[in-house]
This record gives sequence, structure tokens and C-alpha cells, in this order.
Amino acid sequence: DFFHHRVSFIKGMVGAFFNNIRHWGRVRGGSTITQQIVKNIFLTREKFYVRKLKEILLATQLEALFERHYGAGYKDRLFEIYINGSFYGANAYGIADAAQTYFGKRAADLTLLESAILAGLPNAPSVLNPFRKDQSRVLARATLVLNRMQALGFISSEEVQDALASDLKLVSGRMPQNRTPYFVETIKAEVTRLWGASALSFGGLNIYTTLDLSMQQAAERAVARGLADLDARLGFSDYGSASSDQRADYVQGALICLDPRTGYVKAMVGGRDIFISYYNRATQARRQPGSGFKPFVYLAAFESGAFSPVSLFNDTLRTYRVNDEDWSPKNFADKYLGLTTAANALVKSANAASVQIAMEIGPERIVDLAQRLGIQSRLRSYPSIALGAQEVTLLDMAVAYGAIASYGFRVMPTFVARIEDATGEIHYEHRPNPMLVVDPEHAVIMVNLMQHVVNRGTGRAIRAFGFQGAAAGKTGTTNDNTDAWFTGFTPDLVASVWIGFDNREGGRRLIEKRSRRQITGGSGAAPIWAAFMKSIGKPSRDFIAPAEVAAHTVNLRSGIADTSDGAVTLVLPKGVAPNTPADTLRFFKSQK
Repeated sequence: DFFHHRVSFIKGMVGAFFNNIRHWGRVRGGSTITQQIVKNIFLTREKFYVRKLKEILLATQLEALFERHYGAGYKDRLFEIYINGSFYGANAYGIADAAQTYFGKRAADLTLLESAILAGLPNAPSVLNPFRKDQSRVLARATLVLNRMQALGFISSEEVQDALASDLKLVSGRMPQNRTPYFVETIKAEVTRLWGASALSFGGLNIYTTLDLSMQQAAERAVARGLADLDARLGFSDYGSASSDQRADYVQGALICLDPRTGYVKAMVGGRDIFISYYNRATQARRQPGSGFKPFVYLAAFESGAFSPVSLFNDTLRTYRVNDEDWSPKNFADKYLGLTTAANALVKSANAASVQIAMEIGPERIVDLAQRLGIQSRLRSYPSIALGAQEVTLLDMAVAYGAIASYGFRVMPTFVARIEDATGEIHYEHRPNPMLVVDPEHAVIMVNLMQHVVNRGTGRAIRAFGFQGAAAGKTGTTNDNTDAWFTGFTPDLVASVWIGFDNREGGRRLIEKRSRRQITGGSGAAPIWAAFMKSIGKPSRDFIAPAEVAAHTVNLRSGIADTSDGAVTLVLPKGVAPNTPADTLRFFKSQK
């Protein structure tokens, strides 16, 4: 119809248009090849009648323009634009790219079956992806294409049968020309935001990314090995031998790493396999970070002036009245610290102490701080925010921790360094714009405390797994054991790791099959972080505070000045001294 019948094209489009209006614009597609070209280059993808009317008008004008310019063969030109600009899945744009991606050959060398498969892909590139283990849908679509070709007289029935009986040989190792699929998909979204959809297929742009390939490869290895270890602990069989449907039930993971000074995203792993799902768990998935949110609680408390690292708490089970209901937040494994400092409560990730702080300073302070640090996800001022019970992205956490690592300066992330046109003219160049969002003194205090988390607290697994450089961070585990996190930073990089299940229904939990032990941020996510940071081989250097700070050697639990082997160095705000025995005695008596 496309090559021979303009009248049917107009009737079909008008029919689709009025059918859309009757159903408020979201029922019937009805796009011809010319309309697909118009939509890809000029319009958005929303199925709405205003856009549909624009499609019809622009497609009609485009056909008239091409007919005047190219004569009788104008539709061949339009078809060429269509096949060279369409998306074929697996990050392949255009027929030549698709032929190389799936079959490792030029488009001119494709077999009849291979050609039929590619012809059907633009209809549903994700569902019909030939790399899927179950190829029934791919072959069904190819059969439809071949039968249509026979009906139109292009091939015989014998050729159809021969094509369907031929061997289908895909590229070994998949997509060799694109080693960073999740990163590439994110770049496409970013360029579309900056330039519009047409820039990707027809813009002739040279896009320079922030990716560090060696870091990316290290990230992919760390995530793959970490998830393979988790499969064994959770009782799953080998991921590589599982079907596509079975793989949807396996534990997933993601990692994102950026330079907190520039915002450059250096590495990103959005999941186990982009061929199973394009869903990017590093930038799109919103999950509860659990205790990974606690640094924001303590930093907000220090900002308020009501607390310092040596402020004393009675870390014990308490009941609060929230929305006319009793709420009794518990510590992990029902273990409580009793009399302790704020510093020790953070290092040991005590829930009860974190909630006490939130209830005293108000959840609003915590929300305000988190948003200043760079959390883009929507946050509500509920008391449970003290336990990380609201959903954020992995990128959110990396950016917010990056602001702490930069001693209070937030830099928003970017995947694109610059964009040039075909002549080399620069049309976009990212320029970091650091914004001071936290008093550097308070940030220095948090960096100090988060170093203790990885040296003697819940994040010490990074040491056990071989990373010995300067580091700070925090683990996070949700109460229902569906998500586990570790976000940490060195003086140069910040990285965030998440593990969990896409589908949390059916009782899937991060619990070891044999021992029934819970897999936490410390035992599940931190080892991946450590493996990544260890393998990138960045020179180790110490954290350097931007100004003089008051460092004191104290007992971590009591906050009393101490010079024994078990003492730690805490940075305290100006004017705040370590506790005295009299301070602790007064506090102890006040709790009776």
C-alpha cells in the first residue's frame, strides 16, 4: 500500500484520526511509513490526536515534496530514510547497524530469513529481540513477513519454506560494537532532551561522553561476579542456563560511579542483561535505601545545632504515636546499644537513635537537606524517613553522597561532556556548576563519621573484601529484606551499589537458602563496591579537609576523651568538647 496507493493512505489516516478523537486520542495508531519518519524526526511519541493530526499534515507535505524532487521513485527514498533511521532494538539504529548487531554482516549479505527478522523488528524491537532465548515471537513475526512477501509475489512458497528451514546464526557474544548498552541508552535520552528525537538518527552529531571505559569494564565485572555469588547463596541455578522467563525472578543489581567534583558519570551498570530488560535500575528504579539514608538524618541534626557526634542517646525500643497509631521502630536483630553517642549510633546503624533524632528535629529538616544534597525523587516529611523508608534512585544516592564527599558542594550529574556537529563546531559543553549546599564544617564531620562506618561499623566488609584505601560510606538494608545498598566514596570517586528483586511479590527476599541468614548491604552490596574500587586501581590518597577542624581522641560509645588503643578520632564542631564522666552520669540519671 505504501508504494502504490496514496488514497488508501489518506483514508486510513483520517479514519484513525477520528477514531482517536472519539476515544480521546489513545486507541489506534494507524501510522504509515511516512508518518513514522515524521514522528521520528519532528514529533514526540505520545499517542494523542493533536500529534496525530500533525503527523497526517506533515506526512502529506513530505510526500508531495519528495514527489516533486525525486519523481516516480520518491517512495523508494522515503523507505530508505525509514529503514536507516528506525530503531531495531539492542541499541541498533538503522538497517546497517542492525545487520551488524545481530548477524555480524552487511545488510546486502543478509539471508532471506535474516532480512525478514529485521523487517519485523521496528514493530516491537524489545519483544522481538532475536537475542532472547525464546525466539518463538521473532520467528512468528518473520513468518508473517515472508508470507506477506509471497502474497505480493516477491518470493515463492518454496523460498518461504527454505528460509524458515535455514539456520539462524546470531553474532557470538551479542552486540560487539556496543560494550556499554545501559550507558548508551541513557546518552540517547539525554541527547533527546537537549536536542530532540531527530538528533539521534539524522543529526550527524559527535557525542563525547563522560564514560571511563576501564571503570565501566571493572563495574560490569564486579556486578556480574557479585550477582553470581548471590545466586549461589540464594539457591538459584546458573543464570546463563536459565530461560528468559526464569531470569526475571533472579536477583538484580546495579552500580553507578561518578566524579563528585565534575558530576561526570564514569561507569554505570543498569542491570544483569539489557537484552532481557531495558529497565535501568541505576537511574529509573526507585527503591527504599534503608539505613543508607541515615547520614542525611545525622547531618540535618548537626545543622540544627541541637546535636553533635558526642551527643548522648539511650538507644532502646520506644513507641511513638504517629497518625493515631503506635509505631515502635526496632534495631536490626532487636539489638540495642543502650547509652551511646550519636557517632556510635551511626557507625552501628541503630534505628532507634535515628528515629529519636528525626522526631526531635522534625522530618522536614531531613527532607530539606536531602533535596539540597541532590535527591531528585519526591520525599515526604514522614517520621519513617529516618529509616530510609521512602524511594529514591541509585543516582540520587550517588549525587547526595558526592556532595558530602565534596565537603558541601553539590554538582549535578551528567553523561554527556560535549556535543559537536559534523563540522566540529561545539553546540553543547557541560560545565560543572558547584553549589555550596552544606556548611563545609558539617560535611567534614560527616566524612569523618562515615570513615568510621567502613573501618569499624556496618560497612567494614569493604575492608574484608580487599579495599584498603581511604573510604567513607554507609550500608542500607530494608526491613523486609528486599533491597540492600552500599554507597561510598573515596577522595576522588563516589559509587553506589544496589541489589534486590525487580518483582518483590511471591515472598522473594535476600535470605540465604542454607543458613537463612539475611543478606544485608554489608554482606551483599558492599563486596561489589569493594571489588569495583579495588580493580580500577586509582592511586590511594587521604581525605583532606578544606579547613582546620577540631579533632579529638575519644571513646566512641561514651564520647569521653580517651587515649587507649580502642579510642577513635572524632571531628567535633567548634566549641564542642568531648564528654566528661560527669556528663555521662547526668545523662544516665536523666533516663531513669
